[in-house]
Amino acid sequence: MTDDTTGGTTRRTLLATGAAGLAAGATLAAGSAQAQEGQANGPLAGRSALVTGAARGIGRAIALEMARGGADVIALDVAADIDGWSVPMATPDELEAVRAEIEALGVSCATVRADIRDRQAMRDGLREASGSVAPVGVVVANAGIAGNQPFLDTADDEWEANWDLITDVNVKGTANTIRAAGPTLVANGGGAIIVTSSTFGRQGNGTNPAYVASKWALQGLVKAAAIEFGPQGVTVNAIAPTAVRTGLSGPQTEEQRAEGNAWLNENYHPMDIGLLEPEDIAPSAVYLATEAARLVTGATIDVAAGANARYTA
Repeated sequence: MTDDTTGGTTRRTLLATGAAGLAAGATLAAGSAQAQEGQANGPLAGRSALVTGAARGIGRAIALEMARGGADVIALDVAADIDGWSVPMATPDELEAVRAEIEALGVSCATVRADIRDRQAMRDGLREASGSVAPVGVVVANAGIAGNQPFLDTADDEWEANWDLITDVNVKGTANTIRAAGPTLVANGGGAIIVTSSTFGRQGNGTNPAYVASKWALQGLVKAAAIEFGPQGVTVNAIAPTAVRTGLSGPQTEEQRAEGNAWLNENYHPMDIGLLEPEDIAPSAVYLATEAARLVTGATIDVAAGANARYTA
């Protein structure tokens, strides 16, 4: 059964609780107004953030956190399955749902459906979206894919197909994002580029060499871009999450999740935590986009429950 709703207060609440229900509804409305006022004065107010892979997972969490910080958002996602890739990608409905959530926070949101492997499509989408949001000041190159194709147990045809896809999306797609959006940041007087890497971009792992290699490549890409964009007033940094509950490698059963959490607790995370949630990653992206990080560039923030303590340097 659904309730008619006016101003955030349901008719059922009014009938059941009378004045108390009205008071509760007024409190909720006041809280919403205060939240929107806070966003208007937030550290990212007056700018917009382009976030790729924004329809779900880490990208969605970052897009929402940018909005809470006061930024308008350009939410970009392929929002379609990729030919030759077995893992289902986000859908147009998921992308629209993110737009609705962002706009409910009191900021503007434009959605773009584009494949980050298509640089011109990204440029066209960014140009069209820019007319309905504040000037772009933040670019979050987050979109990526992951797969497990070990050297010894993968057929040649599968190896070739998956290696090409993973490196094209993760490496070339991220470079395309920076190339497509970076000039806009320069033209707007500076800003921040934030790349989603991985703890596997800082150490080895034995079953997914294409993914590991792609994330290591992003570390070099960030440092090269930081040097080139530095004189233009643009910082370039990376975030390296540990294992996060995103569905990036496909759906898991509850039993598989439990086994994964137990392995992480025993072997990888010094902190007593299994899979992180996407929302655990987003605040670091916001920090790198703010004035507080204006002198931080060419760096990587590990959001890793201590897994990064295992690095050799």
